Amino acid sequence: MKKNIAYFGEIEINSPQETTEGKVTIDNHQIELDLNFYDGVPEHDWVAEYESYIKDLKQHKTNVEAAIRSDYEDGGDVKEYVDFHLEELDASTLDKVLAGTDASKSKEERLLSVLKLTRIGFYPGDEDYAVWDYTIGREITDLLVVVNTDSTGKINYVTWEN
Repeated sequence: MKKNIAYFGEIEINSPQETTEGKVTIDNHQIELDLNFYDGVPEHDWVAEYESYIKDLKQHKTNVEAAIRSDYEDGGDVKEYVDFHLEELDASTLDKVLAGTDASKSKEERLLSVLKLTRIGFYPGDEDYAVWDYTIGREITDLLVVVNTDSTGKINYVTWEN
């Protein structure tokens, strides 16, 4: 049975492809989406679960970004990500990354402010239902700040990875 899934188009819901790609625009930024079924199709109604999550996408984004800020302020993985890039990037690259940020703030705060959402991966049936990827620029680094949420949008954890 095929069904039209928001941001992904028409999908065979009982036997979807392992990965289906889509796009959404949030706050004038285009975000890549992917729907992943590596472990097969879950037995519960994954379409309803997805639709419930996606209808609150902007609120989830607000919560994810609050978790990133909180993790940074608590000296967690986001602080490590920021510190790592301040140490590793050469001065000219860092100047390019920080261009247009508030020069009255610390370099750490400025680097944190340029983190942008680039991708949300959905994994129906998994505990880490949605994976939110943030970067200071894919042309600058392969490393990402990653936030995982459950299917209700509750934050599972914040980390950084490549």
